[in-house]
Amino acid sequence: MRNSKSTSNLRHDGLILLGLAIFLAILGVTLSNQFHRSIVVLSMIHAIAAIGLTLLMGYAGQVSIGQGAFMGVGAYAAAFAMQQLSLPVPVALIGAILLPGLLGYVIGRPILRLSGHNLALGTLALGAVFFVVASQWRSVTGGIDPGIVNLPNLGFWGQSHETVVYWLSAVVLLVAAIVAAALVDGRFGRGLEVLRTSEVVAACMGVDTVRAKSMVFAIAAAFAGASGALLALYLRSFNANTFGVSLSIELLMMVIIGSLSTIWGAIFGAFAIIILPNLLESFDHAKLLVYGLTMVAVMMFAPRGLGETLLRFVRSRSSS
Repeated sequence: MRNSKSTSNLRHDGLILLGLAIFLAILGVTLSNQFHRSIVVLSMIHAIAAIGLTLLMGYAGQVSIGQGAFMGVGAYAAAFAMQQLSLPVPVALIGAILLPGLLGYVIGRPILRLSGHNLALGTLALGAVFFVVASQWRSVTGGIDPGIVNLPNLGFWGQSHETVVYWLSAVVLLVAAIVAAALVDGRFGRGLEVLRTSEVVAACMGVDTVRAKSMVFAIAAAFAGASGALLALYLRSFNANTFGVSLSIELLMMVIIGSLSTIWGAIFGAFAIIILPNLLESFDHAKLLVYGLTMVAVMMFAPRGLGETLLRFVRSRSSS
């Protein structure tokens, strides 16, 4: 029974992944407007970190308001690898994934002893510590001014920098989705679901709760690191303000609005949160109000997330 359910989930995830790949390929070929293309690139980049946060919050039940810090670590790691060590982009990206993942595992073991609001405050403090370090460690980060500047232009073979980053972000997003779907549908994912329900029950079932929480925290940090590195490559210049607490809150909103119970909802939420501010560009003073009302509405009327609720509605209408 479990094998048939797992096979069904894999088939379902495979179809969604195929649809996502086709959708991104069509956008990559047809979008000629640079502004619209930049919105899609930023959406894809943030979706990678949102997927990791969905694994941490939705499947393991561990709250984090510090993912922006791990995005920053990934960004600075990639910049240091390319500018100071003269490493190629693929190697820099790998380092930007491994370093935040390792830090996430080390930091996760003590910080995940907290729970609920205390855990949220602990991860929020983590973001604050990162900002102070990134602001003051000028030999590595450049401080606030000038920060990191003049990262390499990735344009080659007649393709612009934006086009190369678009396809690179699309590939990394698809790989992240594949990895996350495999984790969720496997034994590790089932252990996380039990852990989310009750740590005591999970321990009784043989789940090493400390290791499981540390691992998922590290995975979420690694995803955030990849996202931060891609953002750094795209912007080519940044400082500590780019990865402040507001970024962590945006990632949190992406997951809540998208879905806490499916990685695909995280991608939907990322696109929604990146697109929404651009629709409200003429109403800058009203952005926080709209964000707040949206969050309240989603939590009241779509507790599973707006993305999953819309998907369920479409399915119910098509079946009837």
